Amino acid sequence: MLGAITLAQAKSEQPVPEAYIGALAVSLPLFSFVATVMFALGMPEDGVYAETLGDWISIGDFQITFGFLFDSLTKTMLLFVTGITTLIVLYSIGYMKGDSSYTRFMCYMNLFLFSMIVLVLADSLPLTFLGWEGVGLCSYLLVGFWNKDLLNCKAANKALLVNRVGDVGFLLGMFILLALGGTSILNYTNLNEAVTVSFIPLINLSPPFIRDLVLLAALFLFFACTAKSAQIPLLTWLPDAMAGPTPVSALIHAATMVTAGVYLMARLYALFVFDFLIPVVVLIVALATAFWAAVAGLVQHDIKKVLAYSTISQLGFMFLAAGVGAFDVAIFHVFTHAFTKAALFLGAGSVIHAMGGEQDIRKMGGLALKLPSTFLIMLLAWASLIGLPGLACFWSKDLILESVFGTPIYYVALLTALLTAIYMTRLMVLVFLGKFRGDKHIAEHLHESPIVMQAPMWILAVGCIFAGYVPLTEESHLNISLATISSTAAIAGLVFAGFYFRKRIPKYPGHNQLVGFARIWTFSFDALHYVCGVLPLRIAVFFLDLVNQFLRTTMYVFSIIPYICAEGLRFMQANKLRVQLALSVISSVILIYWLVFFVR
Repeated sequence: MLGAITLAQAKSEQPVPEAYIGALAVSLPLFSFVATVMFALGMPEDGVYAETLGDWISIGDFQITFGFLFDSLTKTMLLFVTGITTLIVLYSIGYMKGDSSYTRFMCYMNLFLFSMIVLVLADSLPLTFLGWEGVGLCSYLLVGFWNKDLLNCKAANKALLVNRVGDVGFLLGMFILLALGGTSILNYTNLNEAVTVSFIPLINLSPPFIRDLVLLAALFLFFACTAKSAQIPLLTWLPDAMAGPTPVSALIHAATMVTAGVYLMARLYALFVFDFLIPVVVLIVALATAFWAAVAGLVQHDIKKVLAYSTISQLGFMFLAAGVGAFDVAIFHVFTHAFTKAALFLGAGSVIHAMGGEQDIRKMGGLALKLPSTFLIMLLAWASLIGLPGLACFWSKDLILESVFGTPIYYVALLTALLTAIYMTRLMVLVFLGKFRGDKHIAEHLHESPIVMQAPMWILAVGCIFAGYVPLTEESHLNISLATISSTAAIAGLVFAGFYFRKRIPKYPGHNQLVGFARIWTFSFDALHYVCGVLPLRIAVFFLDLVNQFLRTTMYVFSIIPYICAEGLRFMQANKLRVQLALSVISSVILIYWLVFFVR
């Protein structure tokens, strides 16, 4: 927060050199990382450090404190959140060099990290919601950072609005819990303890009624998680969020926003295993999302969107683990995936930087020789993501597959892992192998990224190798048979894709639009949102507007008649003596005639 405030004070009339801005923007996230390491090394024996800083909201019996909780889950999240964010900000110094809004960008990046730290450190749902909204705001600011392009503004609006829909679920879930147990139940420790005993000691209501309310609260909170972590049905914002600068994409996908949903499920572990219906819903959503996004990744041509759909699919794997109660495995995959996806996105940014902003993989090819360092980094990250033995994501993904083994879910998940190997190998082949298919002018100026961009990428590449060896789960062994099956699937996928896409290179048709099956599959949920959300809303607005116009017209008609009469009477009463006398005579004649001839 200090970094964001300080950077915000840099005035455009007195510009500060980029070197100073970059140094400040990196140093404070680095300080956060060092502080996290120190806290992790100095944790108490019980593994929990809780601190209440004071009252936040105090209105009668409504008491909400401002407190932080540092336990093993917080430690794991903050170590990679602060560490990887520091590397991404360092990378941004080179990537955003010369941008007219360089200082503003660094300010937003620091604010993004602050919001995520608050989200993770919070000891209660209300304080988590503060960070939850903070990362949503920062994603809006950074996705639409280059706001002179209308498409970027639309993508930012979409990210904001879709997440606001999910936030309604967060609020409703909190309100239900608040009604059940008061403000004290919004504290995570109290909540998990209370859910374990079905809220019976807390209020004098029948247990079935309580169970239904707790179930509803859990489903609302899960709905919020599907928005932040881009799961069905609220996943359409994440691919469009690639409109922002590439470091923003890396930050959202690896270290901040999309991990928030998985984190909240792990934090509320007791709530999400409270009733058998909740895991069933989670598993259905997770499996459908993972498979759908994997297929979507196969038909994309934008290098960043391939990685975006890959993230959605991998988040589906994390939700799978959470759905079967393996929350430690889910967080383990969040951890390994963070290094892998950050390296992939920063590598993609290096490619885009060399290509002068071009992102269509059909215009690339042969870059392995031109960008050898970037190629090796992305090769390691690719091998990790598809699950080759010994690398980071191999360990976590295999534990997820093992956790769902023995059910039909396993076979769909294994097929999804196979598709992951295919679309990621397609990406590597079309970008780095074969002949260069882009513009000759770009080919003459291809160059490797500067050291300030390469250094963070290499650190992340090391993480792609060794992050899987960090003991974050209770599992002490690996099922060799299942690991062999998953590794075989990954190798089969890469071999197939390697041969297939070396021979069948898609040609650039002169536009970047998806057509045919690719368009139908990719935008299916956008169409669903339009049919189920946007269209009914527009129809409702149309009819409400008609009703409003009718009411306004009716009010006008009923108000204009007295007005006309009043104006007529005013005219006749305004110094018109002869008119008044004439009317008086006529009225008298009429009255006398009526009395003589009609009244008996």
